[in-house]
Amino acid sequence: MSEAVRRAVNEALAERQQAGLMRRMPPPPQGVDFCSNDYLGLARDQRLRRRLAEISACRAPPHGATGSRLISGNHPELEALEHWLAEFYHAEAALVFSSGFAANMGLLASLGGVVNMLFCDRLLHASAIDGCRLSGAERMIFAHNDMAGLESGIDRLKPGEAGVVVVESLYSMDGDFAPLAQIAALADSRGAGVVVDEAHANGVMGPEGRGAVVAAGLEDAVLARVVTFGKALGLSGGAVLCSAALRDYLVNFARPFVFSTGLSPLWALWVRTACELLPELDDSRARLRANVAFFRRRAAESPWNWLPSKSWIQCLVVPGPAEVRQVGEALQQQGLAALPIRAPTVPPGQERIRVCLHAHNTPEEIDRLFAAADGAMRALGAR
Repeated sequence: MSEAVRRAVNEALAERQQAGLMRRMPPPPQGVDFCSNDYLGLARDQRLRRRLAEISACRAPPHGATGSRLISGNHPELEALEHWLAEFYHAEAALVFSSGFAANMGLLASLGGVVNMLFCDRLLHASAIDGCRLSGAERMIFAHNDMAGLESGIDRLKPGEAGVVVVESLYSMDGDFAPLAQIAALADSRGAGVVVDEAHANGVMGPEGRGAVVAAGLEDAVLARVVTFGKALGLSGGAVLCSAALRDYLVNFARPFVFSTGLSPLWALWVRTACELLPELDDSRARLRANVAFFRRRAAESPWNWLPSKSWIQCLVVPGPAEVRQVGEALQQQGLAALPIRAPTVPPGQERIRVCLHAHNTPEEIDRLFAAADGAMRALGAR
């Protein structure tokens, strides 16, 4: 490394360290899980483990792709997964990517070739932000879930110009939902498309876990959906659900797809096996909803600033990087894995403890969490 580059790297790290924002690889969280995205517990589900073991033993496809899907990396298991996804999610077609991040970025970056403007909710995930930036299209960022702001932006479209609204069905840092029906109606009235990131809704919302778009009956009203397999499905990867024409476009223009080694056929079989479990998990989804309702009753009794989320993502606002870290450490000392979220993930002054609820959490565990958070917050105020 050149001296100038080494010095710049060290200065950047020192600035982050001084601000109390240095990120490091932590060990696996210990204690009660209030931090993972494994909302339905599939990552630890014995039914899924048994099915994966059975199929791996009797008909395991190759574990390596050997090249991009446009060269040597295509395989019938990948195509079978995509056909299954399209049918299950009521889409015309599907295209799988190595991660939800790659799916979001590849889809949105490639749309720059055919879209004039992208209208982006301010709280979009980093993958969508990066994809929109790489697209080269003009970006208009509207205040979170602000329909008036979105309408004002869409009104800037000139006749003949193409625009796309980019939102998430469930936002991962506030735990609130997008008004999808209003967004779709507004976009349709102006001839714009809609892209919905379903990462945190997939598997949990809608009939048999098909997501918020299906729950709202908007399958034909959106341009594309992104679903991930690394959250409620307990594995990894992602897919774009879209029209057959848009799938063909992505195969030709989505660089994370075109220039990446194809996904493992064995991985594709595992993902399809996990997806096939979704219709059987109504009891898990019901337990998760019950935990959300119980949590909200406890939050209403709390004197602290819990965001008004109705989802399985709950947040206790603790302004200040040192302060939120102290509360997070106090929870971990009590055997509760609920982690602090700091800038730049959230704006300075909006630091928070992010609590992810799961079907396998119990009311007793939630009570423990509130007692520990109350003690930590009172200790913080007594400093």
